[in-house]
Amino acid sequence: MNSIEYIEAKKCDCLEIAELKGEVWNTTYRGIYTDADIDNYDIHENEKKFTDIVSDPHVALFIARDNGKIIGYMSCGKPYRPFLGYEQEIGLLYILKQYQGRGVGRKLFEIGKDIIKNNGYNEFFISCNKYNDNALNFYEKMGGAIKHIDEDIEDKRNSQVKLHYQI
Repeated sequence: MNSIEYIEAKKCDCLEIAELKGEVWNTTYRGIYTDADIDNYDIHENEKKFTDIVSDPHVALFIARDNGKIIGYMSCGKPYRPFLGYEQEIGLLYILKQYQGRGVGRKLFEIGKDIIKNNGYNEFFISCNKYNDNALNFYEKMGGAIKHIDEDIEDKRNSQVKLHYQI
């Protein structure tokens, strides 16, 4: 694990981050998202979204890189989709399946938590897909308290669990 570095993403990383997101969707969300959503994932549209995130002064995007390859990423800062009165969130936390359970997510989570704390906040939230049991278990292990669970709806992409964290 010593070869893994954790650094702030740059614009030149955004295509690789978008590719990683597509791979994670395929390995994690197949059966939750529709096959059409996964099969029609647009890498270039997502590259633009990540470029916008990197350019946003209110959000930090960090990557985990193993021997030059991006294996995970995490965003934190101003909420993308506001929830109650929260001013901060860890908004994205994606890790390649083969790196899950090896401390990468924990390290990225801690980086996000530290950034939020250093920006003067003492709480934040995370939104997790309701059907992503592995992620939900991870977020609870990281100290999250479930604050809200969406009703079941046909489009499972949009059913979320919101977890609260106190720093």
